[in-house]
Amino acid sequence: MKYPDELDIPDNIVQQIQISHNFIESYITIEEKNWSSISYYNEQKDIIIVLVLDKYDDSSDYTIILDEFKKELQLDLKEKELRWHLERIFNLSLKVFRTRDEVIAKLSNEVAQLKTLEYDLKKKFAKIADSDHLKVKSKIQFLLAINDELSYVELKKAIHTSNRWFNEVLKTLLQNKIIAYDHEKDSYYLLF
Repeated sequence: MKYPDELDIPDNIVQQIQISHNFIESYITIEEKNWSSISYYNEQKDIIIVLVLDKYDDSSDYTIILDEFKKELQLDLKEKELRWHLERIFNLSLKVFRTRDEVIAKLSNEVAQLKTLEYDLKKKFAKIADSDHLKVKSKIQFLLAINDELSYVELKKAIHTSNRWFNEVLKTLLQNKIIAYDHEKDSYYLLF
């Protein structure tokens, strides 16, 4: 019995599945060049349930489906009823995994959009930070907002002002708890 009816399992795969189970109740995953499946052998009924997977499917996602069909086997159903249950479980699993794939695709698109937005914002902030019209205090905050943390040397290199004034501004930002200094990393970061 198989579903869908047009499903074709090559003879060598059938033999490999039978040999792998060795008449022991177990789950077996087979991944070949043009084949991927997970199967379960039921010792009591002497039946092997095989789910054919797509290339990138994770077989562990499908053990729950095999478990559902395993429950149906314990009901001692006739072949026609068993086939109906097989079709029902198969169609339900298709809907579940199709929905999962749609959610994953949607999340992937959102992540890509957020990465693009992050890149654009970093470029815009970098342009502002590179401009000469910002005060030293603002420029330090901008640089730390963009870079998470920077060393004294990195900050000084990016800000063109006298050492005395630069040190005064850093001291003020530290005292006002706008920025902080990490002694282990020897770097400054923005507090928020």
